[in-house]
Amino acid sequence: MPDGATIALGGLSMNAVPMAFVRELARRKVRDLTVVAIVHGMPVEWLVAAGCVRRVISGLVSLEGFGLAPRFRAAVQSGAVEIEEYSEHTLICRLQAAGYGLPYLPTKAGLGTDMLALHPETTREQRDEATGELYVGCTALPVDVAIVHADAADTRGNVRVEPKLVWMDSELVKAAAKVIVTVERILPERAFRAAPERTTYPRFAVDTVVEAPWGAYPTSSYPTYGYDGAFFEAYQRAHADPATAQAFWDERIAGPETHAAFLDANGGPETLLRVARRTT
Repeated sequence: MPDGATIALGGLSMNAVPMAFVRELARRKVRDLTVVAIVHGMPVEWLVAAGCVRRVISGLVSLEGFGLAPRFRAAVQSGAVEIEEYSEHTLICRLQAAGYGLPYLPTKAGLGTDMLALHPETTREQRDEATGELYVGCTALPVDVAIVHADAADTRGNVRVEPKLVWMDSELVKAAAKVIVTVERILPERAFRAAPERTTYPRFAVDTVVEAPWGAYPTSSYPTYGYDGAFFEAYQRAHADPATAQAFWDERIAGPETHAAFLDANGGPETLLRVARRTT
């Protein structure tokens, strides 16, 4: 991952985020990233804390019911990180335009709002010459690398999201020059051949697959496990004090050398059993 890249993070808020990949990216301290995060929180927090981010392009960055994203908020308020803010739909339109190879995509979303004035170079009012109708033109947003998390892949790189894709990861995959997918498990190719209709991303759309069990933790990876609310609560409590926040970062996020060590630092098997979804 080169310095200065534009990356897009899959998942939605506390669901199916490629956190194991994000943690390693933060530990590598890649610099000057532009991070496309349609609706996110913790992955942006980690990359900002590691000093990796120059700009965030997003519809929302927060920790949902657990509060605001403290590292992100402080970085934006101080000017250390730029924020380019859109509605979810206009940002998705920008990604769709890139995926379709178009210069822009029209939408009615955003008409009559102040949002367009924030970045007239990428979202602007335009009038259709044939009908005279007014719309918003959303300039394409090319992505260098998209990183998404899924339930499974086969040995050829076909990827399956279970039970189905319900958020915007497919738009990231289509808009990106390169696609990295972290998965909970690798299955034999025959498992995908037996149910081809369940394939979410075919192998020609994917560049790299990484097997990463519990790779979305502390966010969820349906149907295997839910998000760890205790982690989010502890994270917020720690950020009431800068020294405590730094200790939390060092001991429970950036310090562990491996993903297994990271899981152990956050409760190990006891935590994993607590967040695992029961199937019977």
